[in-house]
Amino acid sequence: MLSKHVTKIIQSLEKKKFRDKYNLFKTEGGKLVSELLQSDLKIDMLLAYPQWLASHPDIQGVREIVEVNEREMHTISNFQSLPEVIALAEIPEYRYTENEIRQSLSLVLNGIQDPGNLGTILRVADWFGIRYVFCDMDCAGAFSPKCVQASMGAVFRVKTIYTNLVGLLKKFSSPEFHCYGTFLNGENIYKTELSAKGFIIMGNEGRGICPELESCIDSKLTIPSFADSTYSTESLNVGVATGIILSEFKRNN
Repeated sequence: MLSKHVTKIIQSLEKKKFRDKYNLFKTEGGKLVSELLQSDLKIDMLLAYPQWLASHPDIQGVREIVEVNEREMHTISNFQSLPEVIALAEIPEYRYTENEIRQSLSLVLNGIQDPGNLGTILRVADWFGIRYVFCDMDCAGAFSPKCVQASMGAVFRVKTIYTNLVGLLKKFSSPEFHCYGTFLNGENIYKTELSAKGFIIMGNEGRGICPELESCIDSKLTIPSFADSTYSTESLNVGVATGIILSEFKRNN
C-alpha cells in the first residue's frame, strides 16, 4: 500500500528543489523502467501494478518494491494513460578523468533551457557514442521528468555533469584538443576538417553561445541551408542540429 508520505515525496519530484533534497528522480512506463533496471543507477523504489510485478519476477537491485492499484497510480503519475510501473532512482554524481576526456569527443551545452531539447540531445549523444555531456547551471535539469522521457533512456547512460564551462574549457585548452562551437556565420561543417577529440559547444535556443565561451572556441561551425527559398527556416532546433553535427564528426573519423 502506498503511504501518504511516499505519495507526497513522489509528487514533489516534479520540482528541482525536491529532486535535490531527496536526491531522487522519477521514471515512468515499462520501457524506460526496464532500461533503468539494466543501468548502473541505484533504484530506491519500484511502484507497480500486480500484473506487472507478476510478469517481472526476477527484479534485483531495488531497495523497495511497492504494489499499487489504479487509484494510487493516478496520484503519482503525470501520464494521461497511466503507466504500469514507476521507479524512483538516485541522481548520480559523475566523475571523469582528464585522460578520458582528452582522448574523446564530448558535448558542452550552454543554456539549453528546454528539458525536451536537452533530452533529445542526450538521446542523440547516446546514439553517436558520446559518453560525457557538460552543462552550465543555466541548462535544464537532466533528471527532470520531461528530459528523462525525451531522452528515451539515454540519461541513464550518458554522463551529464553540471560545471563552470569557462573553467572547463580553459583546463583542457591545448593545440591538440580542439574546441568547436556552432554559429550561424561559422565555417561550413561539410568543408571543415574535424577532429576525433575535443569539445563541441551547443548554445542557447535563442541567444546561441555566450561571449565568454565564444572566446575559448578554436573553430566556428555552421550547418548550411540547402533551401532554394529566401523565406526558408531561419535556424534548426538545437536537438536536430546536434544530431547533424555529431553525424558529420563521426563520419569523418
